[in-house]
Amino acid sequence: MVLDSELIARLWEFLGKSDLNTTTTAIVRRRLEEDFGIDLTDRKKFIREQVDLYLQNQFENAEEQQQQEQNEDDQTDKIKSEETNGSDSDDEEEEQERAKNKKATSKKRSKGVNSEGKKRGGGFNKVSRLSPQLQELLGVPEMARTEVVKQMWVYIREKNLQDPVNKKNIICDEPLHALFGVESIDMFQMNKALSKHILPLDSDEGK
Repeated sequence: MVLDSELIARLWEFLGKSDLNTTTTAIVRRRLEEDFGIDLTDRKKFIREQVDLYLQNQFENAEEQQQQEQNEDDQTDKIKSEETNGSDSDDEEEEQERAKNKKATSKKRSKGVNSEGKKRGGGFNKVSRLSPQLQELLGVPEMARTEVVKQMWVYIREKNLQDPVNKKNIICDEPLHALFGVESIDMFQMNKALSKHILPLDSDEGK
């Protein structure tokens, strides 16, 4: 019998080498079935939940890397500013221009992320219909599964809803309580609960 930990390790390895625009949960399941020589039809839900956890982890890592790069840039700018203190105004204007360009690039990147869910992508980036409760929270009727995960974490961090003692636990404010029906929820449970609110485009449940 294959252990859950073995399935998860192989799933993450496979997704790390895959194109998320073309890969689907069904493709992941078939690949795992081939690798382990077993039928995983009864594990569809488990595999989907693990895929969501992988996507969530990728988003968190990207956020941390971006924050780290921003901190390094800020530190570099501070050092340069101290070194050039008292220099002519041309140098100061050049630094200000660089800072403006950096902000513009960051804003452009952010805009691209926000519009991703509206694109008709494939695989895990395929647009899905959202339940009425999730529509209320995210403000749109349709969004890609990957973008739902991203936007949920953007909301959680903006509202500072992570438990300071255990950041894997999410403290539900009123909108999240309406969505999940609990006072708090951990990351794994949240991904399971979200699956109920992400529906095929041809489904009538989200209308």
